[in-house]
Amino acid sequence: MRLYLVDDQTLTARALRRELAATLAGWPVSVTVLNAGLGNGGAGLAPVGVKGVREFYGSPAELAGKLAGAEILVVHKAPVTEEVIESAPGLRLIACARAHPVNVDVRAALKRGIPVVHAPGRAADSTADLTMALLLFLARNMRETCRLVSNLGAGAWQYDCRSQLEGVELAGKVLGIIGFGQVGRRVAARAQAFGMNILVYSPHVDPADILAAGGRPVTLEELLSASDFVSLHTRPTPEKRGLIGAPQLALMKSSACLINTARGELVDEEALYRALKEKRIRAAALDVLISEPPPPDHPFFALPNVVLTPHLGGKTEAAPVKAAKIIVEEIVNFLSGKPLHHVINGI
Repeated sequence: MRLYLVDDQTLTARALRRELAATLAGWPVSVTVLNAGLGNGGAGLAPVGVKGVREFYGSPAELAGKLAGAEILVVHKAPVTEEVIESAPGLRLIACARAHPVNVDVRAALKRGIPVVHAPGRAADSTADLTMALLLFLARNMRETCRLVSNLGAGAWQYDCRSQLEGVELAGKVLGIIGFGQVGRRVAARAQAFGMNILVYSPHVDPADILAAGGRPVTLEELLSASDFVSLHTRPTPEKRGLIGAPQLALMKSSACLINTARGELVDEEALYRALKEKRIRAAALDVLISEPPPPDHPFFALPNVVLTPHLGGKTEAAPVKAAKIIVEEIVNFLSGKPLHHVINGI
């Protein structure tokens, strides 16, 4: 069996190399590593422009020219387009070490009868941790606190200065979670440990599951109107683009905060900018933006009530290892003729 791994120079690709070497040592599998350097030079992800895939590193044409002998293709963020799939006539399995394999043309793979496996939950704990960190950062005015300490030094300890930094306790506050998948559920568990009340809008999840997890299922409108903090954890399907726009922001309390560690496309950034600038909501913390990296003149940089982080949700030492272990386990299942646990069965 011939396995091709596309090394895009990411931490996840590095973890895949280690796990594949350790686990497949006794298997009749030849591993070819394509050092494509797809992530070199600090290049950002390509968001659009290639049919069937998005958020990828590298050139489909370049990759297609190297896969003629592949039977198993393992990628992280390399573009697996229909062209790439067709370039490997013997391809039998595609493994993508991401929670959502948006860089794989799943439709083209299924048309060929090729299963696509992925790594759901690989960064769920990491992203949930970051969500709570951002929530606490907003609740305790940490951006302004850090600015004042940097500018005033010991003067920041003066009573009048500290009084300007009064924050809010989380106990008794309402957290609205939009999307109750692997990350949303973990955020709910963490928030409940702080004594927060949980509202959930996730229409495709059984309300009984939400109740069992300590949340209360509500409509989107109810969630936005009642929440002190709103946190996004849903997938950016076409119908959800701009899910949080001007009408939704208008429903939020003036004291409420928005947190997005999911995808930038979920938020109408122009509407959010206006709401923040006019102080119609208190603040926002955004780990994701529509365009990454953002242009230097992005208007969010000028707002004092926005906390921006550069897509750090999965940037922990654990997340790449979890992804690699999930993928390698699925490859072993495939080689053994066992059922695949994390296979994409539809578009």
